[in-house]
Amino acid sequence: MQIRTAVHRDLAAMFRLEQAAFGEHGYPDFFFRQALDLWPELLLVAESPGGELAGYCLGGVGTVPGQGWVLSLAVADAYRGAGIAGALLQRLFTGMAQAGCRQWRLTVAPESPAVRLYQRLGFEQEQRVPDYFGPGQSRLVLVRRE
Repeated sequence: MQIRTAVHRDLAAMFRLEQAAFGEHGYPDFFFRQALDLWPELLLVAESPGGELAGYCLGGVGTVPGQGWVLSLAVADAYRGAGIAGALLQRLFTGMAQAGCRQWRLTVAPESPAVRLYQRLGFEQEQRVPDYFGPGQSRLVLVRRE
């Protein structure tokens, strides 16, 4: 599995994976195009030996100095459990650290199996926000500090 920065030809597959993973709460297709312009080094893909997009990760650096966000992470069903999400995140942390980040934040559904992955990678729950996306749609805000 090769982890690399995304390029334009990856965008359609990333959007399909985003929709499959997050449905109506996923980012629109044009957002990925803009993210490629804004944070090219923080938009990563995992590519299978056959050239298939196995997963992607998107990070962003906000206005708080030293703080980065994991904006999206998704792995195709066929590749889950192979360590791809962890590898994408580790590469993202390295890139964000080079940009001066010493703290990483993300939001996740409380019932998501990804919570365990994030905890293994050093994230801790900072808060639970009820109705984050609307009524009955809580999210956990997790933080990882260097």
